[in-house]
This record gives sequence, C-alpha cells and structure tokens, in this order.
Amino acid sequence: MLHTDITADENMTVKYIEERIDKEIQKYLLKNPFIVADDILKVIQIIDTDGAFILSSLVWQSENGKTEYFDTHIEAKNKDRLIRRNLSKRKIVYFLYNRETVAGFPYEIYYFSRNMEHVLHDKAEDLTDDEKENLAFDIADQYTDQPEKFLEYLYDDGFHVCGTYKDTWEFIMDGNHSLNRYCNVAVFFEQLGIGLEKSIEN
Repeated sequence: MLHTDITADENMTVKYIEERIDKEIQKYLLKNPFIVADDILKVIQIIDTDGAFILSSLVWQSENGKTEYFDTHIEAKNKDRLIRRNLSKRKIVYFLYNRETVAGFPYEIYYFSRNMEHVLHDKAEDLTDDEKENLAFDIADQYTDQPEKFLEYLYDDGFHVCGTYKDTWEFIMDGNHSLNRYCNVAVFFEQLGIGLEKSIEN
C-alpha cells in the first residue's frame, strides 16, 4: 500500500512506472511474509486526478505565489513546471489505464477527482497534510463497521461517474472534468459483483 501518488512524481516516466509498481509490490510482500504473490488477485491503484487532463492553456501563472485549483483552471506557482507535471502524469495514467496487467499481475487504476478530500469531504481548498490525515481518520471511523454504507456513498450523485471502466476514464479525460468532483471507484466493486443494489439488499 502506497500513501503517495507515484503518477505525479516529477521523476517518473512511462518507461519506468511498471518497474516502480513492481518494486512497491515486492516491498509489500517482504513486509508481509504471510502473503505470497499467488495470493494477490489484482493490483488496484487509486490516484488523484489533480486536473492533469485539462488543456495546458488552462494552467495560468499565479499572481499570489501559490498553486490553486479551480473548477475551470489552475493558477500555478510555477506555470511551466505544472504543465510539465500534467503532461507527464497524463501519459503515465493513459498507459496504465490501457494495461490489463502490470508487473505480472492483473491491474486496474481508479481515481478521485480532483482528489480524495474533494470527493469524500467536498473540500476543494488546499489542505495541510495533518488536515488530510484527520479527514482520512474521520472516514475510517465513520465506515469501518458499516462498509455497505461506504459503498452507498460512492454512488452519491454529487460525484459518482456512471458507466464501464473505460467509460469513466474517457469521461474524466474530457474537458475540465479532472478539475471537478468525480470518482469511479464504485466501478471496482461493480466488477467484483458488489454493486449498489446488492449492497442495499444485503
């Protein structure tokens, strides 16, 4: 399990992303010797979109020295650097989204847009690491004992993206969607046969 988005790493490229994922899997297996590779049914990666799929013309130079995200554009502390980040991230994500296997394992990638806090807490403003951690604990406290309620929440009309795995990725890559509040994680559960209707019935 990673607590960082390696697709946004400035030093990461399409050429090396699969090798990096493989290294993380091997590290996880070393830390958890009771788990072997054959126990892994599928590798799931969840990323923040961070507005990576918008046009470069919608990344503006900030006048206040901060990077801020809006529903229609990004104002960047360093415009050129953020454009390079976006170009790199979208190439990596497009590569991964089109892969059925990575590092020898079945693989899928899902997203929170613009980020996890935006989706799960409807907080679009910039947050400190401590604030993000506290929000993550809040979600865990709220849903640990009632996972079916969390699944229901993933279908919230405020952010749920309908459609197939492919449909939801084509949607988020279009226009300004990667700046807005959207999430396709529910598709993962649907592909396991655990959809909203089954959750409610149970």
